[in-house]
Amino acid sequence: MSAVTGPIAAEAAGLDSLHRLEHEVTVLIRRTVESVWAGGYGTHEAVDRYTYPVLAALDEHGEQSLTVLTGRLGVSKPTASRQVSRLSRAGLVEVRPDERDSRSVVITLTAEGLAQREVVRGARLGPLHSVLEGWPKADREALGALLARFNADLDEFRERSGH
Repeated sequence: MSAVTGPIAAEAAGLDSLHRLEHEVTVLIRRTVESVWAGGYGTHEAVDRYTYPVLAALDEHGEQSLTVLTGRLGVSKPTASRQVSRLSRAGLVEVRPDERDSRSVVITLTAEGLAQREVVRGARLGPLHSVLEGWPKADREALGALLARFNADLDEFRERSGH
């Protein structure tokens, strides 16, 4: 007797929701990165899909050490350092020695960095508004809450598993 594969096997194994989630997350990433937000990073040469999360993290959480920022971004320290250096050279962030630890630096968002963050946020909100304008407010809020929970759980998983 051959093994059953595909959606029927997934449903029989109780994995149908995980398969659907894997598919939907894949589609979401592809659509947002490649089409909806691909060109929404403004005209500043230092702001792109790799450096924008740095601006967003500094805006949302205030000044922070490179180590904390690295954890928030989920990237390696050399990667975060390159992104911060690029933004610093452009005047969008300020990097200064940490007064508590001479081996560490503290990164702060500049006024120009905040302005660029707002340009990108505005460019991203337009398509998002268009896609969700027909959704009831409760559905938008539920989606936001579920995505926040999902992201928090992903962060926890990353910490536990060393990713």
